[in-house]
Amino acid sequence: MDKLKLAISTCPNDTFIFGALIRKDIEVPFEIDLTMEDIQLCNNMALKEEQDIVKVSFGVFPLIKENYKILKCGGALGFGCGPLVLSKNYKTMEELKHKKMAVPGENTTAFMVLKRFYPECAENAVVMRFDKIMPALKNGEVDGGLVIHEGRFTYNQYNLTKVTDLGVEWESHYNLPIPLGFIALHKNYIHLADMINDTIKRSIEYAYNHKDEALSFCKKYAQDMDNNVMDSHIKLYVNEYSKDLSPAIRAVSTLIGADKSVFV
Repeated sequence: MDKLKLAISTCPNDTFIFGALIRKDIEVPFEIDLTMEDIQLCNNMALKEEQDIVKVSFGVFPLIKENYKILKCGGALGFGCGPLVLSKNYKTMEELKHKKMAVPGENTTAFMVLKRFYPECAENAVVMRFDKIMPALKNGEVDGGLVIHEGRFTYNQYNLTKVTDLGVEWESHYNLPIPLGFIALHKNYIHLADMINDTIKRSIEYAYNHKDEALSFCKKYAQDMDNNVMDSHIKLYVNEYSKDLSPAIRAVSTLIGADKSVFV
């Protein structure tokens, strides 16, 4: 039986998707060596080829495409789930040009989309962990902040203003779901892609059929997150594209210029 290095983030959508696989509530035809980290650290692990299966941002794919393929299961894509630009003192993107902008990682999809639509707002980017951005905005350490994950649901608690929703801008411009993150499979294990996709899909189905158990597992890794926020987070980021992103291949290609050969 193969032993594969698996890295995912601690965000509820990932722990919901992979929980049954991790706990072996379903039959898993391979052993796993598990790492759970922030998405930017997962991106970095993929850049260094440290993982066999790893959750990463679509934004990092151009840098890892020689070594990884995109699995069709387990990703985060959709409508109404894009990154937000927030600020304490500014109300328009025009005002945020050339200002100090906190971003959740150089290779994140959020930063890639910001640079596409508002390059002048990305010139003075400050990289920090996604959960540090709203406190930094509140404390006046940065002028604007690019937030992902549960920040969409909680920014009002920090008395911040939503300057723009980059997901809405993406949808308006392209009429496509926004691709956020995917599960990358190292080239050494392409021959196992169908089996791994099937296992992830069964893990998702188990989570939906045993939701209390799944949410309890997610809570272990999201201890500061309100139950309602966690549930909303999962409903938004775990959707039909998580089971099969095939219908969204055009969206992925629009973001990163990839063709069908990169999907397995």
